[in-house]
Amino acid sequence: MFRATCPALVSCAAAAALTFGVLASPALAGPTSPPQYAPSATLNVSTGTPGHEVEALWLDEWRDDNEKTVRVTSPAFDAPATLTFNGRQYEGKARLRPDAHPGQAQARVVTHGGQAVKKAVFWIDPAKTSSDDSSSLVWVTGGALVAAGAGVVGVLVVRRRHKRPVTR
Repeated sequence: MFRATCPALVSCAAAAALTFGVLASPALAGPTSPPQYAPSATLNVSTGTPGHEVEALWLDEWRDDNEKTVRVTSPAFDAPATLTFNGRQYEGKARLRPDAHPGQAQARVVTHGGQAVKKAVFWIDPAKTSSDDSSSLVWVTGGALVAAGAGVVGVLVVRRRHKRPVTR
């Protein structure tokens, strides 16, 4: 009885392994077309300061030929950015809101008829005054102080000459 059971068990195990291998192989084959899987794509938004423009780029390996433009949205943008296809990727600009808070912000693009959503994190730098403005302020302030000092010295010299008695 043992001799008859062993070959039967081996045969069942081999049949199960073959059946499992055949059923599992399509699942292990990898991504197929965009409708079934999200496209492999990258959204990049450059770093910027509040009130200024940033560049947005959308690179999509499985680009839909019917999509000539895509829209990128973010709470940090004044308005959604429209990116236009330019040979290899979608490119465009967005203006950051003047009251955008420094730090991380998130942008989002929806493509392929709403089937693909991609998010990206980008940075907002604190608003800075330019170095030209600050150096101009230093020069104007310094010039005003020099002029005021020269005026005070001039008044003192004139007053002193009027008070001196003439001796001969």
